[in-house]
Amino acid sequence: MVMKLVFTLLFTVIIFVPDALAQFKLTAEIRPRAEWRNGFKSPLPENANPAFFIEQRSRLYVEFHSEKIDLMLVPQDVRIWGNTDQAGKTDKALTSFQQAWAAYKFNPEQRFLVGRMELDYDNARILGNLDWAQQGRSHDLLKYEYNGKTSRLHLGAAFNQDSNSPEPTKLAETYYRGLNNYKSFQFAWFHKDFKKIYASMLILNESRQYAPDTSYYMQTGGFYSQASLSSLIFSAEYYYQMGKNSTGANKRAYMASLSVALKRTHFKFELGADYLSGDKATTSNNEAFDPLYGTHHKFYGYMDYFYVGNGHGNKGLNDVFLRTSWSKNDWILSLDGHRFAATAGIVDAANNNKNKYLGTELDLTFSYDLAESVNVKGGYSHLFYTSSMAVLKQVDQKNGQSSWAWLMLTIKPMIFQH
Repeated sequence: MVMKLVFTLLFTVIIFVPDALAQFKLTAEIRPRAEWRNGFKSPLPENANPAFFIEQRSRLYVEFHSEKIDLMLVPQDVRIWGNTDQAGKTDKALTSFQQAWAAYKFNPEQRFLVGRMELDYDNARILGNLDWAQQGRSHDLLKYEYNGKTSRLHLGAAFNQDSNSPEPTKLAETYYRGLNNYKSFQFAWFHKDFKKIYASMLILNESRQYAPDTSYYMQTGGFYSQASLSSLIFSAEYYYQMGKNSTGANKRAYMASLSVALKRTHFKFELGADYLSGDKATTSNNEAFDPLYGTHHKFYGYMDYFYVGNGHGNKGLNDVFLRTSWSKNDWILSLDGHRFAATAGIVDAANNNKNKYLGTELDLTFSYDLAESVNVKGGYSHLFYTSSMAVLKQVDQKNGQSSWAWLMLTIKPMIFQH
C-alpha cells in the first residue's frame, strides 16, 4: 500500500508539474549491513554463541520543491535477511514512512513544516536522526523555521496519541501508553554564526504519562559551541535537566563535553571527554542525565554499551576519548579509543562497593567510495571490560573482553531529477 501510493504520486508529479514551477528529485537507497556480535551492547553470557546476521534498509527519497511548497516522502523497508519465507504471505519486516512532511514557505528564509520528520541539530547529542540504525529516528510534529545567513531559529511542538483504539472509536480520553515515547514535546533551537565561532542554544520540554490522569514534565536546556583557531578546532557543550522523570522523581542532572581537534590535510586528531551525571543512592532525586533523542552510537563507543536502548544502572558515564582519522582520495581510515568510567557509585549484589572504571574500547573503521553513489564501510571493535561493567550489565562475569565486526554497502543513486 505504501509503495503503491508513492508510485502514484511520482507519476502525477512527473506528468503534471511544469519545469518552470517546481523541482522534483527521486533517489533510491539499498543499504545491507552484516554484523558479527560477540558481546555487542552487553557481555556475552557464558556458553552463548556470537550472533551473525544481515539487515537491509531499502528507501526511496521523494523530494518536491516549488515557490511556496517543499515536500519530502521517504518510504522504507527494514528487514533481516531470511525473516520471511520465500513464498510466504506474512512479512515481519518494518515497512513504513521514515519521513512524510510538507512545508509552506512564507519567504526564502521562513517556512512552516508539518508531518513526520527528522530532527538533527548541532552534533546530534540531544536531537539526532540516528542514521546508523537502519530504521533511523523520526518525530511527528509541527515546526517553524527561520534560516537566515548568520542566524537560525527553529521552533517545534508535538502531541502523540497511540492507536490502541482506532480513529472511529477514539471518542474519549487521551492516555498515551505502551510506547517508549513522549506524550507532548516542545523545543526551541537558536544558532548563530560568527567569523570563526558558532554557537547554538537548545531548550526542550517533554511530558510522559505514568497513569491516565498523571503527566510528568521534564525540561532540558543547554548550549553547543565550536571555535576554529588555525588548524585547531575547540568544541564545548553543556546541558542541564530538571522537572520530573517518567516515574515522577525529581530530575536534577547534567552533562558536559570538551574537546580539541587538530586538523591537517589528511589527518585529524581529537582529544576530549564527555561527562554525564549518574544517579546517587543517597538522595531522592534522579541525577542520571538522559541524552534523549540523540545519535548516541556516534559518541560513546561503537559497541553501544551506553544510552543505545540498553541500561547501565543509571550510573552515568565519564568517557575520555581519542579519535584519529586519515583520509585521502576515496579512503577514510579511523581509530578511536575510549576509557569508560561511571560517575556514580557502583554496588554489587553482595553490597560491595565496586571500582568506577568500566573498561576500554578500541574502534577501527574504514570507508571507501567504490564509485559515484556506491560506498562500502566496515569496522572492528574490541572492548576490555571490568567486573564493574558486568555488575551494571547484570552479567555473572568478572573481567572480560567483547568484540564486534561489521561490513556495510550503500548504493544510493539519484534516479530522476525534473
